[in-house]
Amino acid sequence: MCDTFTKVIGACGPEGQVRLEYRENHKKENYLLFSDVHLGADLIQHAAPWTTARLKKAARIDRDLSSMLEHYRTSGDPNRPWCLVIAGDLVDFIGMSIAPASETETALNDEERENGLGSAHDHAVQKMRAVARRHVQVFDRLASFIADGHRLVLVRGNHDVDFHWEQAQRAFVEAIVEKADGVATSEDREIFAARIEFSPWFYYVEGLLYVEHGHQYDPTCSYEHQLVPVSPKDSRRINWSFSDVLLRSVVRPTRGLGSEGHDAATFMTYMRLAASMGIGGGVALAKRYISAIAQLIRISHLNFSQQARTVREEQEKRMLEMANRARLGVDKVRAIARLAAPPIGREVMGILRGLFVDKMAMVLGGLVAIALVMLLDLPRIASWSVGALTVIAVGLMYQHSTRARAQVFKYGESLRRIAGNIAELVPARFVVMGHTHEAIMARVAANTTYVNLGAWAVDELAEEASTKSAACTHLVIRHDETKKPQAEFFT
Repeated sequence: MCDTFTKVIGACGPEGQVRLEYRENHKKENYLLFSDVHLGADLIQHAAPWTTARLKKAARIDRDLSSMLEHYRTSGDPNRPWCLVIAGDLVDFIGMSIAPASETETALNDEERENGLGSAHDHAVQKMRAVARRHVQVFDRLASFIADGHRLVLVRGNHDVDFHWEQAQRAFVEAIVEKADGVATSEDREIFAARIEFSPWFYYVEGLLYVEHGHQYDPTCSYEHQLVPVSPKDSRRINWSFSDVLLRSVVRPTRGLGSEGHDAATFMTYMRLAASMGIGGGVALAKRYISAIAQLIRISHLNFSQQARTVREEQEKRMLEMANRARLGVDKVRAIARLAAPPIGREVMGILRGLFVDKMAMVLGGLVAIALVMLLDLPRIASWSVGALTVIAVGLMYQHSTRARAQVFKYGESLRRIAGNIAELVPARFVVMGHTHEAIMARVAANTTYVNLGAWAVDELAEEASTKSAACTHLVIRHDETKKPQAEFFT
């Protein structure tokens, strides 16, 4: 297991304040939860070469995660099997940028030839198989865990949105079944596979547990149609979010931008990068940036086109299915959906603001104004203009140099508030999310505790990546002899 854990005990509220009604086959389970492992995030060999540091980092996360799974497999309550819930971003389909290992059914488009396999179902299958080959130890331990009678629930996040495809789900299940002992017949395989469940949005155990990834409350990562995240123009491909496009088109091909990508970048980040890359590198970065803007604007137009009507109708059908699956009224599910943040890419101006284009234009306009004043040879006016415009430019740059930190803080606060809103809609002692990579446990209602599971991934491009261990953050919910659930949060 990981070398060090800090244990935080989460109170569940007085017995009887929340009516516990479990689905029949889930009454006797204990729960193990974690999030944001990002397996495959290091598979970017077409854009950056393999390094010893990156290999060491990936191996360390594999070792820590595998040992944790083995620990709980061998030390669980024999009368209460585990339900392992992974709250999104187990596999980093979006963060991977790899060339096809074999011919694909869906021909590569220009963007995919440039940035690696895309989001078509057969592309996702190749990515899934590459991850299974890369992280053999993790898949071995998952196979042993499930073979012992425990269950696995995968809640879809924004980086593993490709699990929308049933083919990608099957590739994941097959990768685990291949590692399992005692699974010889087709009947054995069916029984084994039945213990693996995929949730496209949230996982709910009435009165006890509500789990979702949390990206829908982040305007840079939310999808216009979460349950049917396909392109209205090409239903074979995912309709990527603002963050997805930036990660593939700008972040991954650019040395110096790590896993947090554009979310952690500022106006000054790009200015410094462009300056450090020389004229050729700066021009290449600008081209990628402009290409991303064009792609995002095309996506924005498609989301409100006539072609999107079919997607919206399918989204409504899936919403009803989600409500039936969770045994919640569809009105409650719609109410939760309304809490989502409108995607920043919904409007062209939102795209331009998110990419600092408006501020770039203001700064460039200021520089042009200074140049014109200087050319007119009006020293007094020029001196005042230079001073005023410099103050404006510096102010704008400072504003955006602190943008990411302020945004993360506000977003973390909004997730806590939203967890309280969810608790008002559906009874749950624990509302659990991931996405922010910041571990949090806080009371949000009289009977509800909000938990953000943090992350296991570390930035594969950071200098300390070869020595930094995974956080090993996870939540354990057990039922004691009084049948009252007790939570332990390890960070």
